[in-house]
Amino acid sequence: MDRLKEIKERFGELLDDKTTEELSKYSPNAQEFTKVAEITPGRVNIKGRVSGIGDPELANELYVSDDSGRVRVMVWDKEIYYKAEIGMEVEIYNGYAKEGKKGIEVHVNKFSIVKFLE
Repeated sequence: MDRLKEIKERFGELLDDKTTEELSKYSPNAQEFTKVAEITPGRVNIKGRVSGIGDPELANELYVSDDSGRVRVMVWDKEIYYKAEIGMEVEIYNGYAKEGKKGIEVHVNKFSIVKFLE
């Protein structure tokens, strides 16, 4: 309730009641992560460790694992791809999961955020 009041005071008439209510629920620090085994097509946040790195000549692919499984991650930014090392903890926000040639895979593009934690 305090958050709702704070938003109303700060933005006043710029926001309607529905938008103000939705903003009060949002917290950038409360991101939810999907377990690898539970990934379905669509937008997804995942967290795990880099467990494999593919050949850059074939594709910019990484493999990310958590306690539930392993997923292929297609990285469209070579800079991110080259930062990855086996064993690094990684968080991927706003990836796009879809069915690929090798099953479900996550694509990381310009709308995604990748954080290496080690």
